Amino acid sequence: MIATFYDAQSWYDSLQVGLNKRLSHGFQAQVSFTYSKTLDNSSGSVAGDNSSLDYATTPWYDLSLNKGLSDFNIGKNLVINALWNSPTPKSMGAFAEHAIGGWQLGGILTLASGIPEYPSMPDTVGENTQTVNSGTITGTGGCTPQTLTNPNYRHSLVYINASCFQFSPTATAANSAYCDSPTGSTLGTGTNTNASSAPLNQCENLRGNLGRDTITGPGEASLDFSAFKNNYIRKISETFNLQFRAEFFNVTNHTNFSPPPLNNLTPFSASGAPVKTFGQITTTQLKNRQIQFALKAIW
Repeated sequence: MIATFYDAQSWYDSLQVGLNKRLSHGFQAQVSFTYSKTLDNSSGSVAGDNSSLDYATTPWYDLSLNKGLSDFNIGKNLVINALWNSPTPKSMGAFAEHAIGGWQLGGILTLASGIPEYPSMPDTVGENTQTVNSGTITGTGGCTPQTLTNPNYRHSLVYINASCFQFSPTATAANSAYCDSPTGSTLGTGTNTNASSAPLNQCENLRGNLGRDTITGPGEASLDFSAFKNNYIRKISETFNLQFRAEFFNVTNHTNFSPPPLNNLTPFSASGAPVKTFGQITTTQLKNRQIQFALKAIW
């Protein structure tokens, strides 16, 4: 599917699979899986998106430079839910039938990949800062999209591998004619008055080889569990049920980290010095374990 909105375009492809087990022997279950990819050249067109991950100004002269994963792309999403009605014992007497029977156990498991993001340069770097956000930071040799993130981020809370990035393309004989150099140097043909403190051998105006939304943030894993006890009170009516409900959200208390916030996505200062907070995680997504009890009257 291809869509065009404002001055931007988007592309969406997906594989969607569902499996249902109908209620039998007191058990039913459902599995839903979506494998998808959403691409665009601006998730928020020229206005920026609501999640504050998109940059407001795009390279309007060639939007293909900005083509990449959408800011809201979730590549894999798996949801499994199940419900079991426990059998009611008929041979253990009325007390056992009332105490053991009438239970319903349920669960919902959610596994999803994270949303993408990408580093940016400070506004004081480059002559055309708003258009270099997706490319001026250059991935160094040996790094791949898989090694851009730190597999041990849960211990260090540093999610992005800073060693994969350099300040901006280095001036060479091949690109010197296109390199806008810092004030006072003789490199290249242009002068970058906004980056007087930048290294003299860097070309802040040239785009690097890092694509937009190349980094995928932490995924989500959550298990919800419920236990219901149905208590039918025949003296009131045949259908009157005083149901006890115990619900556990994120029952395993698994910590789901949010991707590094926008203010932690700048790896270098205007002078080219590394920023210590680059790639650091500061918040979590979803709640920690929550438990609630309730009584529900059904008639």
